[in-house]
Amino acid sequence: MAESVEVEQDLVLEALTNLSDVATSTADDLAELNEDLARIRRRRQQGSSWGHIISDTDTPNPLSLLTKVAADLALACGGFRRAMAIGLRREGLAVSEIAGLFDVSRQRVSALIRSRGTSANDDTKAADPSPSAW
Repeated sequence: MAESVEVEQDLVLEALTNLSDVATSTADDLAELNEDLARIRRRRQQGSSWGHIISDTDTPNPLSLLTKVAADLALACGGFRRAMAIGLRREGLAVSEIAGLFDVSRQRVSALIRSRGTSANDDTKAADPSPSAW
């Protein structure tokens, strides 16, 4: 494995930066969600019905924020996983070695590497890992 690598166009570094940004944003969203859940809990403990609590326009819907947080994390995590698989393959690791590191099957790693597109940060796209693209 190479000791030093060219960082100029490091897709893994880009995906890691994106994942870090999403984690920071998600932490803020989760803090807001926790406050919202505490307000909902207090209203319920004060005797409000669930229907009244959820239909009240002043009460945020926690499910919307939970869905957003989960989707944002899944997208960033998938982009990082794909970029890392491609990066490790470009550094010469075998698909089976990457599979062992990721604790997934060789087929899953092959699927990550085969994905087409232009951005490792987008879970539906990935850079071409073929040797001609190195």
